[in-house]
Amino acid sequence: MTSNTESPNTESPNIESPNIESPNIESSNAANLNAANPNGLRLTVIGCSGTYSAPNASCSAYLVQTNSTSVLLDAGPGSSMELQRHIDLADLDAIVVSHEHPDHWTELPSLYHAYRWGLDDSTVPVYGTAGTRALLDAACSSATEGTFDWTTIDASSTLQIGDLSFSFTLTDHPVETLAIRVESGGASVAYSADTGPDWSPANFNMPIDLLVYETTLPIELEDADIPHVSGREAGIRAAAAGVGKLVITHIPPGHDAAERMTATTAEFSGSVELAAPGRTFTP
Repeated sequence: MTSNTESPNTESPNIESPNIESPNIESSNAANLNAANPNGLRLTVIGCSGTYSAPNASCSAYLVQTNSTSVLLDAGPGSSMELQRHIDLADLDAIVVSHEHPDHWTELPSLYHAYRWGLDDSTVPVYGTAGTRALLDAACSSATEGTFDWTTIDASSTLQIGDLSFSFTLTDHPVETLAIRVESGGASVAYSADTGPDWSPANFNMPIDLLVYETTLPIELEDADIPHVSGREAGIRAAAAGVGKLVITHIPPGHDAAERMTATTAEFSGSVELAAPGRTFTP
């Protein structure tokens, strides 16, 4: 959520996020192999709360894995606790951060402490925008002096991390924000990060089997000039892009998750699921 744009001011029922128990490390690392997904590509929700943490969910963080590679997408505040229920930090191959708003990266200083002091001064590659690097340096200047092997990325970047191939597109958001597509063995997952309605998953110009799409707004705020989308808008754009499966996320605490599901499924005929910590999805 933007740091320079007010959060949606809406009277919504105080509906809690789904209380889904997170699996242990073994269960989240088990993948179903098939011809369409030979490397076991999967995405586990670590944190999914929009704007600020909910009582049972940290802010944005998603663990993308195959049977040989593990990468964290975004590192929202509080996410390292749930992350460690699914993977040992020493086994994380890299961190990729979509943008500089604090609900997407401010667990990085805590992770720096973990790698610097808890894991014998080990190093982890981190990829993110120039704006994110500037804020990290201001908050924790020593983090990028060795512990975080930092690489600045933009919408034109491509990455190969183990058997995961990454590409990016620029979203519709006030700061440089990167939607992320990950492919392995012909299967693909994508993540919208934060975006307004002027971005579409079709911008990747490549198939998307599983899309994690933000749905920050209720329908009544679609015209409020807030740089996010509703469930209805996400469903329309996912359908137009030919997305296979949809996972909706980034719903602020206290907002009505049922409204987002209803609005999304009215426009998208494929599978629609609600993100919750510990849930694992496959293409």
